[in-house]
Amino acid sequence: MRYDLDTLRLFVLVVEHGSISAAAEPGNVVTSAISRRLSELENAAGVALLRRKSRGVEPTAAGLTVYKHAKAILGQLRQMDCDISEHHAGVSGSVRVWVNMTALCYYLPPQLNTFMAQYPGVSVELVEKLSDSIAHAVKAGEADLGICAPSDSVPGVSEANYVTDQLVLIVPRAHPFAQRKRIAFEETLDEKHIMMQSGASIHTMSQAAAQVLDRQIQKSVLVTNFEAMRNMVAESLGIALIPEIALKGVDNARFRVVRLVDKWCVRKFKILWNEHLPQSPAAARLLKHLQSDGE
Repeated sequence: MRYDLDTLRLFVLVVEHGSISAAAEPGNVVTSAISRRLSELENAAGVALLRRKSRGVEPTAAGLTVYKHAKAILGQLRQMDCDISEHHAGVSGSVRVWVNMTALCYYLPPQLNTFMAQYPGVSVELVEKLSDSIAHAVKAGEADLGICAPSDSVPGVSEANYVTDQLVLIVPRAHPFAQRKRIAFEETLDEKHIMMQSGASIHTMSQAAAQVLDRQIQKSVLVTNFEAMRNMVAESLGIALIPEIALKGVDNARFRVVRLVDKWCVRKFKILWNEHLPQSPAAARLLKHLQSDGE
């Protein structure tokens, strides 16, 4: 029997994500189309490949066999593309990078400027994601590379140091902390906090730090970007932990900056890649550039 490569790719995504709906976004296909392709694949195979559950799906024994071979086939095709591209004049192709907001807005732009001047035939697709999800995307092959703040390591995903990022505290101008030069995170826990959304590195790290102290953070407002965070603090809606680099070039007269003394507030950002997947020349060169530029 003949197998359709796009269908096999979608089957792999469904198995790795555990549901058809979760595979729709990385597969760039609507759920109804994925369901139709999977039904065609099962009909062609003559055996059930997925077991439907109340929430999502899981592979049958036959499905695991198909998954193993499909993963190998897709990997070999990707390696073939990589090897052929080496014979092209110059390095070309696209690199998909999942990256958290801080790196996307502040650290990557100057590095991409020098990289793309050297490799004009390479295009880079940057996808902003929360740090907690980036390593899993790299493992699944949804992203060629990942850049994230400190997060749990994922087996099979290699890591390298990227940049060091300092968190500081910003407070309203009339706040009692405004006259302080330094402060411990524990001292802030009696105050209302403006926080990044759940899943963001700052949210995860500050919640963990509060748990170590057997305390809870008093949340005032949850936001999705640093501009909103600065504006909320300027309007005296609370205090906030924010990357120091996110204050570069902004009007600091609207609030006061206090340095945090806690060691965890110095964040070690990471570059991630999947050591088990073949890497295109474009991705390999971007990885090397980011590592050398970040040292």
